[in-house]
Amino acid sequence: MKVLGTKEIKKLEYLKSFEIEYQTKSGKVKKWELVSRQDKSRLDDEIFKGKSFTDGAMIFATDENKEKVVILKEFRVSAGKHVYMFPAGLVNKDEDIKIGAVREFKEETGMDFQPVYVDRERYVSIGIINEKVNVLYGYFSGQPSKKFQDDNEEAEIFIIDKDEAIRILSEEEVSIRTAAILESFYKINPFFHKKKVKFQKNT
Repeated sequence: MKVLGTKEIKKLEYLKSFEIEYQTKSGKVKKWELVSRQDKSRLDDEIFKGKSFTDGAMIFATDENKEKVVILKEFRVSAGKHVYMFPAGLVNKDEDIKIGAVREFKEETGMDFQPVYVDRERYVSIGIINEKVNVLYGYFSGQPSKKFQDDNEEAEIFIIDKDEAIRILSEEEVSIRTAAILESFYKINPFFHKKKVKFQKNT
C-alpha cells in the first residue's frame, strides 16, 4: 500500500463535520470545528446530556504467562507509513463490544482472543474528533495469519517480549496509546518505576 496524493476538500464523504459554538470565560462567543463518524444526535447527547458511546475496540492480548504481547506493524494512510499499534477496529451497530473485539482480532491477526477485562470507553483524541474506544485485555491463542485481512489492510503480526518492546519504542513509529500501555505493562518508563530519575530523552 502507498499514498498517491493529498488535497484539501470541503465536503467529507465518510466523516461528518460539525461546528460547535461555545462561550469563553470572558463571554466571547467562538467556534470549534470537529469531525465524527456519527451523526449530530450523538454529538448532542454527548455534549448536552452527558451520554457516552463507543465506536470500537482496541485489543491488548498476551500469552497465559503474560510475557508476550500481540502487536501489529500496520500501514496507516493518514501517516503514509507503517506504525506499530495494537489490533483494533470498529464495532458494528448493536454489536457487543466483546464479540466485536473477538471478530476484529481474528480478522487482523488470524488468532483467537479470550477477553478477560473490558475497560470503559475513552476518547481516542479530544481535539478534533469525538471517537471513543474500549480497551479489552485478555489472552491470545493460535498461529498468526494474514488471510482474514481486508484489501485495505496491510499489517504484519508480531508476538513480542519485553526486549522487543523496548526496541520498538526506541526505534519505530508507535501510536501513543500503544506506547503507554507497553511502557506500563513491561515497566519500561523509568519515571513510573524508579523513585527518582534525572532528565533523559528517548532517542
